[in-house]
Amino acid sequence: MKNRIEEYRKPLGLSQHRLGKKTGISRISINQIETGKTMPSMKTANDIANALGVCVYKIFDLDGEETYKCHSRNCCQ
Repeated sequence: MKNRIEEYRKPLGLSQHRLGKKTGISRISINQIETGKTMPSMKTANDIANALGVCVYKIFDLDGEETYKCHSRNCCQ
């Protein structure tokens, strides 16, 4: 699953370590998710999105089409 964690994390001045602290997820896990080596659970994906202050659909390519928006509701326009 592709994601835009780094794109949202860096402008906030958050390192992977700091994002991990905010979410309770290890830095190693954040790195593996961010680099696409592992797929997060929906809870973890939601925790990351919440820590970055955006909807989970803006961070993760949940539909596989790289649209990064919710198709069932207009929460992320």
